[in-house]
Amino acid sequence: MPQAAEQSALEIHADEEALLKAFPEAVELCDLHGHILLISQAFTDLAGKQPEGTLGKNTADLFSEEFRPAIDEAVAKAAAGHTIRDVRAACLTSHGTRIPVSLGFSLLERAESGAEFVVVSVRDSTKEQQLAEELNRTQSESESLLAELDEAYQRLKKAQDDLVRRERLAVSSEMAASVAHEIRNPLAIIMMSIQYLHSKLSPGHALREFTSVIVNKVKQLDEITTQLIDFGRPRKLKFETRDLHQNLNQVLCLANPKCSAQHIRVVKRFGRGTARVTCDHSLMDEVFSNLLMNAIQSMPKGGVLTVETQYYQRNNQATIHIKDTGCGIPKNVQPQLPKPFFTTKRTGTGLGLAISQRIIDHHQGSLTFTSATQGPKRGTTFTIKIPITRPVEDRLAG
Repeated sequence: MPQAAEQSALEIHADEEALLKAFPEAVELCDLHGHILLISQAFTDLAGKQPEGTLGKNTADLFSEEFRPAIDEAVAKAAAGHTIRDVRAACLTSHGTRIPVSLGFSLLERAESGAEFVVVSVRDSTKEQQLAEELNRTQSESESLLAELDEAYQRLKKAQDDLVRRERLAVSSEMAASVAHEIRNPLAIIMMSIQYLHSKLSPGHALREFTSVIVNKVKQLDEITTQLIDFGRPRKLKFETRDLHQNLNQVLCLANPKCSAQHIRVVKRFGRGTARVTCDHSLMDEVFSNLLMNAIQSMPKGGVLTVETQYYQRNNQATIHIKDTGCGIPKNVQPQLPKPFFTTKRTGTGLGLAISQRIIDHHQGSLTFTSATQGPKRGTTFTIKIPITRPVEDRLAG
C-alpha cells in the first residue's frame, strides 16, 4: 500500500470501517488521489474482489481500460468538491467478466479532524441495460407491427374503394343502358326521316345544307347511344391466347396517320420473351385504342408517344405503359377522371375510360395513371396490368 494511502487508512476509525464494509450498496472509499482505502462487502460480492487485493490500488484499475481516463477525471473533480453522477464503466470481476456499472463520486469530510475522502458508489446497471435493450426491441416490434397494420389498412381501404367504385359503375351502367335503349328507337325514326327528306332535296337546294348537318348530328347521337349500351351491357369475355404485341402493333398502325399529321414520334419498347397473353383480345384492342387516342389528343402540337411492355412470368402479370408528353391532367381533375360521364373534352361522353376500366376489371387486372402538367415529367402515363394466363378461379367459375 502506498505511504499516503496507508496514512489515510490509519485515520479511519474502526466504527467507520465497520459501517462502510456493512453498507448495503457497493461503495469504495478513496483518498483524494483515487487510491482505495476501504471497500464495502456489497462491492466484494459484486466484483469478487477481496479487500487485501484492492487496498492501495487506483480505483480506475478495477474497471475496463477504456473507462479509466473518465474515472480519473471524475475522482479529481470530486476531490475539488464537485459531485459527479452516472459515469458509465465496466467493472472487471475476479472471474474475468465485465459488469456494466454506473459510478458516482462525491467528497466526504470528517467534521472533527477535517480529513477528506472520495466516496465512489458503484451501481450494477445490468438490469437497466437489459431493460433498455428490451425497450428498444419492444419499440422496434411495435413499429413493425404498426407498419403492418397501416399496410393492411391501406389494402382494406383500397379494396373498399374499389368495391364502392364498382357498385357505382354497375348502377350507372344499368341506368345508361336503359336510357340508351329508350332513345335509340326514336333516334332511328329521326334518322330515316331526315335521310328521306335529304334525298328529296336537289343538290343545290338551300335546305340541303341543314339536312346534311342534322344527319351528321344524328349519327353522332347514334354513336353515343351505342357507347352507352356497350357501357351497360354485361361483357362475356372470349379468352384466347395470342401475342399481345400484335394487338398493339395493329392499333398503332391505325393511329400512324394521326401521329404523322400531328408530328408525334412513336416509340415502342416491347419486353423480351414471350408476349402470349390469355385475354379477350378484341376488348383489349378497344382499351388500347381508347388510351392511345387520348394520348394523341393531348399532343396537338407534337410530342412523343411511348408504348412499353413487361412480362413477369413468376407473378403471372403483363404490364403495358402508354406514355405521352402532352399537356397532362390537372391535379384537381385527376380524382374525377375514372368516373363515368366525366370528361374534359368538348365532344366527349366521358365513357371511354370508364369502359376501359370495366374491361380491365373483368380481366381481374388494374388500370392506373400518373400525370403532371409541368416540369420534365410533363405528360400522362396509363398503366395496364392483367394476368398473363387466365386465373384459376375465373376458369372454374366459367
